[in-house]
Amino acid sequence: MEENEKLESNTNKSLLVVYIMSSLMTRSTKKANCGDHIDRISDLPSNVIDGILKDLNISELVSTSILSRNWRYMWMSVPELVFRKDFFSRFEDLDDLGPEISRIITDILFLHNGPIYKFSLDIPWLSKKLTITTEYLNKWILFLSKRGIKDLQLLNNGWFFFKMPSHIFSCQELTHFTLSGFNLSVPPNFCGFKKLLDLCLECNIYEFGALENLISGCPLLEKLSIILYGDLKSVCLKKAKNLIDLRIKNYHVRGVSDLIISLPKIQRLTMESYELYADMISPTQLTSLKYLKLYGLNLVKRTAVLYIVSVLKSASDLVELDIQNDGEQEPDQPEQLDLECNSCCLSQLQTVNINISDTINFKHAMSLIRFILANSSSLKTLTFKVGFCHKILDAAMLSSIPQDLLCMKRASQRARVEFRHL
Repeated sequence: MEENEKLESNTNKSLLVVYIMSSLMTRSTKKANCGDHIDRISDLPSNVIDGILKDLNISELVSTSILSRNWRYMWMSVPELVFRKDFFSRFEDLDDLGPEISRIITDILFLHNGPIYKFSLDIPWLSKKLTITTEYLNKWILFLSKRGIKDLQLLNNGWFFFKMPSHIFSCQELTHFTLSGFNLSVPPNFCGFKKLLDLCLECNIYEFGALENLISGCPLLEKLSIILYGDLKSVCLKKAKNLIDLRIKNYHVRGVSDLIISLPKIQRLTMESYELYADMISPTQLTSLKYLKLYGLNLVKRTAVLYIVSVLKSASDLVELDIQNDGEQEPDQPEQLDLECNSCCLSQLQTVNINISDTINFKHAMSLIRFILANSSSLKTLTFKVGFCHKILDAAMLSSIPQDLLCMKRASQRARVEFRHL
C-alpha cells in the first residue's frame, strides 16, 4: 500500500512539473511575441532542471523535447533511464506488444548521447502479449556496458523465465545489480564484478554452481538479497568476506540443511520463511550479528522458539530484534517453555519488536519475552503486538498479558515494555 501511494505521489508530482514547464513555455512564447525573447525554461538553474528531469518517468522525460528548442535534446544526456509499468501500460491495446516496445526502447537508448549510470527494466505481467527476445536484451545490455552502467535492474514478471543476457558480465562498472525472473548461468571465463556492492536476486532459476560463482566474483559485495526458488542446494558464502547485510526469502526450497553456510562478517540479517529456520542458517555463524529480523516465523512451535534462543545466545552483539509471526497456526505444545537464563548474555540488545497473529496460543511468545527481559542489560524498548484475527478473546485473558509482562524479571531497569492488541 505504501509503495502504491508513493508511486501515485511521484506520478502526480511529475505531471505537475510538466504542467508548470508547459505554463512557463506558454508565458515565454507570449512575451516573445511582445518583444521579450527570453527562454525562461532554459534559464532555470541547472540543479532545478536536473531535479525536474530526474522526477519524470521515461515517457514524460522524452516529451520534454517539445517544450523548447533548447530542451529538444536535453533528455538525451539524463544518466537514468527507467522503464516501469506506466510505460508498458501505454501499449496494452496492441495484439503483440513485444516488437513495438522493443523498437521504442532501442530508439531511446541509441539516441542517448551521454553516460547511463542507471537502467531499470520492469517487465509487467501481460500474459503472452509481451515477448522481448534475448537478442534485444543482449543488444541493450551491450550498449549499456559501453556507457558506464553502475546500477542495473532487470525485473521480469512475465509468464516465462528469460535466459540471462550474456553481455551483463561485460558491465564491469556495476555497483548495484538486481535480477528477477531469469535463468541465471555464469560463463567459465567470468572475471567477476570487482566493484559490485549490492546484489539482489529474486525468483530466478540457477544453473548448478551459478549462484556461488556469481557471489564469489564480487569481492566488495556488502549487501545480498535473495528470494530462493526452485531446486537449490546449500550455498557457501565463504568468499563474500565483506558481506554485512543478508536478506533471504525462502518459499520454495525445502529439506536443505544449512542452506546458507560461511557468513564471516554478517551484521544485518533478514529471513522470511515458512520452513524451519534451522535448515537455513546455523546460529553459530551469527556471532557478528547486530540486527536480526525474522518474518513468517511460527512462534507457536517449540522448535522455532528454541531456534531463536540459540541465535540470541550466539549473537552477543545483537542490538535490534524484530520478529513477525504470520498467520494462525496450531500449537504443538500448549504449555509454557522454561528457557534457561545466561546471566545477561544479551548485553547489547536495545530494541525488540515481537508481532504475532494468533488466537490460540501465545505462551511460547511470552516465554521468549521472559528470556529476553531477564538477559538484556541494555534493553530500552520491548514492544509486543498481538492480533486476534477478528475473533472474540476472553477479557480476562487479554488483561492478563500486560500483568504478566509487568511481573517479569528485568535485567535492565530502564526497559520500557509496551503491549498492543489489534
